[in-house]
Amino acid sequence: MKLFDAHLYADGRTDADLENLAWFGVERVLLTAHAPRRFETAAELADYLRGLVEDVPDRFERFGLTASVAVGIHPCAVPRRAHYEIWRELPELLAHPGVAALGEIGLDLASEAEWRLVERQLRLLVDLQLRKPVLFRLPPHPDTRWRRNQIGRLAALVPALGLPPDDVIVLHVDWMTVDAVLDAGFHALLSVNPLFLSVQEALRILLHHDRRHLLAASSLRDGPFDVLALPRLAVALAEANLPTPEIARIVGGHAMALLVR
Repeated sequence: MKLFDAHLYADGRTDADLENLAWFGVERVLLTAHAPRRFETAAELADYLRGLVEDVPDRFERFGLTASVAVGIHPCAVPRRAHYEIWRELPELLAHPGVAALGEIGLDLASEAEWRLVERQLRLLVDLQLRKPVLFRLPPHPDTRWRRNQIGRLAALVPALGLPPDDVIVLHVDWMTVDAVLDAGFHALLSVNPLFLSVQEALRILLHHDRRHLLAASSLRDGPFDVLALPRLAVALAEANLPTPEIARIVGGHAMALLVR
């Protein structure tokens, strides 16, 4: 079975991590821009994004992992100083053939400044006439109503800009938010990761919702993680007696259809 880990951070991945991913069946990965540190200037952020696009995938591919990239300005990666220069750089990066998606964009505190940053990046896709999916970060928050409200705001913004909801992948969806994401016409990505969902929690969502718009990933990052999260989920789905073709779609085929065009 071909596995596609559709959300992970390249930073901090050891050779052993990459060997294990490949050994246990992961064939493709999406390396997502995020906020590995605070950037002082737009030039520093641009250097990070260019390196992610031009240099980092080669290391993954040496271990037999086909690597695509998502680039975007994470809300915590906004440079401290004026960052207007990045808007000259980002269109060129998004048009790069190795870039499969815009992301990770989204929210940290859901401030108006963060929403303006989201909207500006979504408008880039419209202005550039690029049909690439969007990875939208739904932040952790103890108030479920607050999180659902942010999904509702995104559900109003996307069609207003002329973007198809089917191009949006919402990250870090859980049991309390999955219905709102699916009702908006978005795709819900389940992060099987100690910070987000256990294998059993992800399995519960998958068994009780429309799986046509659900996909899973490890969301590997610094700190607690399970490099074998996606293979473990595939085993759990098989033990739950899901048909093999449907398991293959959840752990690989759906991501392929969205991200490899």
